[in-house]
Amino acid sequence: MKHFKEIIYISELNLPNISAQSLQTLKMCSAFASNYKTKLFVFFCNKKFNYFKKNYLLKNKFDITGLFNSSKKHNLLVRLIFFYKLFFLFKNKKKSLFITRSVLISLFLSLSGIKNILEIHIENYGITKLLFKIKFFFFKSKNQKFILISKNLNKVFKFQKKDFIVLDDASDIENFKIQKKSNLETNSCIYIGSFFKGKSIEIIKKISKRMVKTKFYLYGNDKIIPNDQKKKFTRNAIFCGYTFYRKIPNLLSKHKVCLMPYSKKTFINADKISNEKYISPLKLFDYLASGKILIASKMSGYSHILKNKKNCFLVNPDKIDDWVKTIQYVFKNYSKLNHIRSEARETAKFYNWNKRAQCVIKFAKFL
Repeated sequence: MKHFKEIIYISELNLPNISAQSLQTLKMCSAFASNYKTKLFVFFCNKKFNYFKKNYLLKNKFDITGLFNSSKKHNLLVRLIFFYKLFFLFKNKKKSLFITRSVLISLFLSLSGIKNILEIHIENYGITKLLFKIKFFFFKSKNQKFILISKNLNKVFKFQKKDFIVLDDASDIENFKIQKKSNLETNSCIYIGSFFKGKSIEIIKKISKRMVKTKFYLYGNDKIIPNDQKKKFTRNAIFCGYTFYRKIPNLLSKHKVCLMPYSKKTFINADKISNEKYISPLKLFDYLASGKILIASKMSGYSHILKNKKNCFLVNPDKIDDWVKTIQYVFKNYSKLNHIRSEARETAKFYNWNKRAQCVIKFAKFL
């Protein structure tokens, strides 16, 4: 498929929501829209495009269509109805490029003779794992190609080389050029992201207790943390709640240290699905783009991106003493670490949404 008229991106999302997947989906659609007519189809959407453009810092306009009249739960029946609606919309669209992160939708499209690209971020589980195996047993990769968020995923799926590409997530460094200088906190750290098990909160809790004179600003959906658990944090750990993506560049500009303290086992939701082997967090690229000092857990999932003492500082997740010492070192020597901050921004330039979209378009010719 070397030539196509439009890009159709299908996502099992209710919009708006605060998930990283919604941010990635909207950013990718915006990047595609710079060169192609792009349409995003989701479960439900009750906002106009300008809402998303403003709050997600989108550059290019694309269509967003919700196929249900109300927000829907993510269950098998809803997904089947969703595909039924999609099929009658798309059965004659032979010159469109179909992209999705839904394993089920990708399988249905391919079995219906519609070529598509499936982006995979985690291993398959439950019914999708079974259906995926059955499809591959009979039809292999017919009508499907794959984007893997990590090369480690192919140890699970074992796709042929011609059938997949590996693409990390991205950021847009232009969003992080703060025109007005922010008031830099003397000694403060910031974390932006989720509070699911292993993502940050356990390590930050221990560090903040050791560094009571340092403020730790924590942005994300802290409603998932019970109040009795919050009370166990020291006062210098400040829960700030969820914030719109448009505010993140300015927030990062106010702090010296960006934290990414993953545990050795990380979970993407409350269902205990771990992804530490395949991790490519959106915050990583935003942190780099901000040009601040990133201190992160040493993990194989992003070892090809983060290099210790070159564009960040890497610390063993289990060694709280090392976290404390590294943060203190950065505070003491912040003015001498411009080379690390500069290298971080150079790294971010390579991982941007437009380049990512271009790689997908180039790969699509093999469909």
